[in-house]
Amino acid sequence: VEVYERYLREKMNLTYPVTPSLKQLLDVILTDGRWDMKYLGMQIMVEGLALAAFGIMREMTDEPLIRELTASVIRDEARHVAFGVLSLKDVYHDMPRNELRDREDFVIEASRLMRDRFLAPEVWAKAGLPVEECCRYALDCPLMIQFRCMLFSKIVPNLKRLGLLTDRVRPALQELGVLEFEHVDPDAELTALENMPAAAYADAAE
Repeated sequence: VEVYERYLREKMNLTYPVTPSLKQLLDVILTDGRWDMKYLGMQIMVEGLALAAFGIMREMTDEPLIRELTASVIRDEARHVAFGVLSLKDVYHDMPRNELRDREDFVIEASRLMRDRFLAPEVWAKAGLPVEECCRYALDCPLMIQFRCMLFSKIVPNLKRLGLLTDRVRPALQELGVLEFEHVDPDAELTALENMPAAAYADAAE
């Protein structure tokens, strides 16, 4: 947050506040007293999406400084996501049904909020464009649909690995259009991470 805020402030002279949908999600995560919900919310959902988003951003830009900064952030985010997966890998498989349902509901709502972030109403407003019309276009545009799906490329396989891609969660993610990566197998990457010291996670992220 600090490195991107400084880049925007010093190089671009333009910053946006946190989007309402992301703020809503962060408030839910930070006020929930259950330790696994904090890991699920931050390490799996929020930082999982961030990891994919930063990877896409790094490939889309040719500005040297932002590429270098983003590569460093990616290495850090990869450690966070791996830590979350390893910490939660045995938590949900035998969880009582009523407790598991709470986690399913959270995953569904968190996914919706993170998808809505990228409708970018604050950007359209800043540009003086009709917000509702632009949001509808962003929701239905094939390029944006594929972009949003790619943002979930780290989240969906890890939800499946944790036992949270359930019969309730799968159709909800399908409706959101972000289920494409459910069959990606993270086993090889995470098995390697389990045996690595923290300093070596950066290479695995690459």
